[in-house]
Amino acid sequence: MSDLKYSMVALVLACVCSSASAFVLYFEDFESYGVGASLHEINGWEGWYGAAGAAASVSDKYAFSGTQSTEVNGSADAVQVFDITEGKWVLTAMQYIPSGTSGVSRFHMQNTYRNGAIGRSTQWSFSLSDGVIAEDYDEAASATIIYDQWIELKLVIDVDNDFVEQYYNGKLFSARAWAFSGTSQIQSIDLFGNGASSVYYDDITVQDYLSSLVTAHDPSPASDTTDVPRNAVLNWTSGLFAHTSDVYFGTDVNAITNATQAEPMGVLVSPDQTDAAFDPEGLLEFSQTYHWRVDEVNGAPDNTVYAGEVWSFTAEPYSIQIPGDTIDVTASSSSNEFSTPQKTIDGSGLQDDNSHSQSPESMWFTASVDLDPWIQFEFDTTKQLDTMRVWNSNGAAETALGWGVKDVQVEYSVDGENWTVLDGVNQFSRAPGLATYNEYDDIAFGGAAAKVVRLNIKSNWGGILMSYSLSEVQFEMIPVQARFPEPASGSVDVVPNSVITWRTGREAAQHTIYVSQDADAVADGLAPSVSSNTNSLDLMSLDLQLGETYFWRVDEVNDAASTPIWAGPVWSLSTAHALVVDDFEGYANASPDRPFQAWLDGAGYSADEFFPAEYGGNGTGAGIGHDIWSLSSPHYGGDIMETSSTIASSSQSMPFYYTNTGGAASQTDRTWANPQDWSGHGIQTLVVNFYGDVDNSGGPLYLTINGEKVTYPDAADLNLPEWHEWTIDLASLGIDVSAVTSMSIGVEGVGAGMILVDDILLYGDALGL
Repeated sequence: MSDLKYSMVALVLACVCSSASAFVLYFEDFESYGVGASLHEINGWEGWYGAAGAAASVSDKYAFSGTQSTEVNGSADAVQVFDITEGKWVLTAMQYIPSGTSGVSRFHMQNTYRNGAIGRSTQWSFSLSDGVIAEDYDEAASATIIYDQWIELKLVIDVDNDFVEQYYNGKLFSARAWAFSGTSQIQSIDLFGNGASSVYYDDITVQDYLSSLVTAHDPSPASDTTDVPRNAVLNWTSGLFAHTSDVYFGTDVNAITNATQAEPMGVLVSPDQTDAAFDPEGLLEFSQTYHWRVDEVNGAPDNTVYAGEVWSFTAEPYSIQIPGDTIDVTASSSSNEFSTPQKTIDGSGLQDDNSHSQSPESMWFTASVDLDPWIQFEFDTTKQLDTMRVWNSNGAAETALGWGVKDVQVEYSVDGENWTVLDGVNQFSRAPGLATYNEYDDIAFGGAAAKVVRLNIKSNWGGILMSYSLSEVQFEMIPVQARFPEPASGSVDVVPNSVITWRTGREAAQHTIYVSQDADAVADGLAPSVSSNTNSLDLMSLDLQLGETYFWRVDEVNDAASTPIWAGPVWSLSTAHALVVDDFEGYANASPDRPFQAWLDGAGYSADEFFPAEYGGNGTGAGIGHDIWSLSSPHYGGDIMETSSTIASSSQSMPFYYTNTGGAASQTDRTWANPQDWSGHGIQTLVVNFYGDVDNSGGPLYLTINGEKVTYPDAADLNLPEWHEWTIDLASLGIDVSAVTSMSIGVEGVGAGMILVDDILLYGDALGL
């Protein structure tokens, strides 16, 4: 076992000040081991507390990069050991969870391991059967498993300040103190099977935080993404000190890896650019894998070049498979309950290398005597077909008896009544009756539009029995319909001024979008519609109402195509019940996210790198946020926001301290450079949540919007230590709420105290007013 130890200060200075490459403390891609190898006492890996039987194994079933990953299941409890005692670090790990799995798998990190009592920091649980992700030390943490694709787990760990931000698939999952028990350091990663089904991990990286920001990062498309649209624009987040960027792009990974400004090797496609985006010339080639790299170049005087990571993606294929579970298959007959026509579309018997088994239960057989054999495939909607793949009957006795279909007529139809015979196809190849059979027939449809395909069987290869069989049939379609809606169909809490998007159909020149609360009207194309030349629609233009469900459909239009309109599926979304003015979740101890930098108070703030001009305060006795800087403060070294008292589902609220003397009020002010429009979506009510304190004096509480004042009706609530929901009828203010630029919250009357403020929301109903 080898511990990873270092001098933090020396390494970070060397990384950031004198080197152009980011400091990666640890990287594991599992490529250096044999398949099936046990990760015990090798490269820092071991079973939990030295137990060889708890070691995970190396697998080639799934891989994020290369061909291998580690498989964690059952009793596996794999530990990688570190010895990190200071600094700020970023740990990333790629995780793959197959669908159909069960049990609760776990991802842990310890701050003390094998050095006395276990010190615990992170314990994620993945409930594989219902998709729930939770964190043992943060009850508010919640996410949903994304199955059958590689997902990034990311932890930003600030050892010096005992804090961790945890992300699942790029979204913040939890933010809290790092050390739940023990001391603030990093000593181990623990991949724990916990008796569950297999979960896979790859490309585990530990990198110091500052150097992780120096290079270009967060590429889009993400590295190793497949099915990337041919018109994709490449985007990334620029490095911390980048002045310009050099973009390398092409299909030769070696050239992309080794090219420089001095030796561009034909792949330096955009030197010295200032935007964090690159649009490749023309369209990408179908199914082609591309590689790209972005080097960040500092400004004068050093002009240091920080070489970026090589990223890869694969462009979309020309055609895609129609899922078998969306196809309705019928046939003239079946031999028994095990060899039904559904066996031709369910993938049974197919292996990863496209070979088909010899098992009769994985094939369709007609009755022993079928005088008019046929099999028919009906899709959920009309498709533009590219090819049909046919695996013929492949039983062990096939060469002797020959059930496999020989002569055949292939027909297709868009309505099930008018049929067209597919020219040039009249015979299927004979299968060998071997387990290695993967020589399927690939039959071209040439882009024909079809909802139904029918195979009229004329003979079999044996010519002995009047019984017929097929193993598997797959259809490839050209994706001409709109797909991949964003937000996904069925999404809830959609903000009604958001922009919806979709993947454009292959031949589309224009898009017709139907939106309505009537699903049938959308399905029938009778709902109101708008046209767009882009694959997006700003919902603001439709004035959707809060708390309602809407259905939408995109028809892809090209008047020059053989089929001018391809109707899309019906999708749905539900709008949020409320719009957020401020939920106070984004504020933190550090600039530029301190609450008093947004909600201005009487103390003001000093200038810094984010606010070049200091703010001297608004002249009132208001103070926003806990005092975390004064030694005498009970909140010294703690959180500037309140975390122990919040409304339900909130993680923090904003403290508002007030001191009123001489009749002056204390007030905090919020302004918006871009006016907020509160006039649409059926908005009627503003809600402010606040919490009182028994020691408060003075009052009442008031609020102004664009200078118009409204007073809270019960001053006594300032002394009640409970959450109060202050509802304000916007119409009663008599102001133009289509251009709200300012809001103030204040307390009048001689006195002092503190209230907590949480969610300020807009609703589409009166809430009891």
